[in-house]
Amino acid sequence: MILFEAEKYFIDQLIKAGVETPHLDIGVIISYVLNIERYRLIIDKDRELSEIEMRLINKFVSKRIAGEPIAYIIGKKEFYSLDFKVNKHVIIPRPETELLVDLGIYYSKRGGKGLDLGTGSGAIAIALKKNRNDMMILASDISEKALKVAKNNAHLILKNDSIKFFQGDLFDPFCDTKFDIIISNPPYIDVEDKDSIQREITFEPEIALFCNDHGKAIIKRIINDAREYLNVDGIMLIEIGSNMKNFIQELGNENNYNVSILNDYSSIPRVVVLKRKD
Repeated sequence: MILFEAEKYFIDQLIKAGVETPHLDIGVIISYVLNIERYRLIIDKDRELSEIEMRLINKFVSKRIAGEPIAYIIGKKEFYSLDFKVNKHVIIPRPETELLVDLGIYYSKRGGKGLDLGTGSGAIAIALKKNRNDMMILASDISEKALKVAKNNAHLILKNDSIKFFQGDLFDPFCDTKFDIIISNPPYIDVEDKDSIQREITFEPEIALFCNDHGKAIIKRIINDAREYLNVDGIMLIEIGSNMKNFIQELGNENNYNVSILNDYSSIPRVVVLKRKD
């Protein structure tokens, strides 16, 4: 079968299965299998596909029909113009989380020390280090398997071991350590919402997505404990749920922070900026 016909055939399969972005998904799958740039799908439309290529494309399409995210199928995801390796042990970096990196670059002082809590794939820490090489970046995660992914990404993207990774629950690995900036994209989906989320999200690690207390438990712990690890003029950036604006404002005030809540590029409350008042 030639490329053009195969593309149409598999798009029809994805459409029948109710996949929301069939054209995009099949373009990503075929270009990955053939190891070509996306634009070559048009230029090489009359290319004859081998039996092995067809079987592999069909295998990936079957996974997509079953709901598996494209990023897991091909094993990578672009974030902040960088390619990150991802697997089922880390959540897939989202475009809206790039706002955390934007703000981290902006607020981090020259030569400062930063911490990425719950680093997952390492996307935030690595993107920040890539753009602010003057900084010392530390990153932690409770999952040993997630840290393995993060370390691999740091090695592939930064070509060195300039980020120090630690395994542990939130601040546990950082006794007597102070930071100029703390950044986190913690779990903030209500554990009670597990059965109502999109099918794709069910493929991602629950520990990185869900928490108790209507999704607030981990954020509460971070804000309540952070002063011990934050320099007097330090800043904390946390990604939050869209319904958490009032809760975050109150919790930040209780802990003596100046609180600013920024919308993402879709005008949804996304990141809280917490500045110590003393």
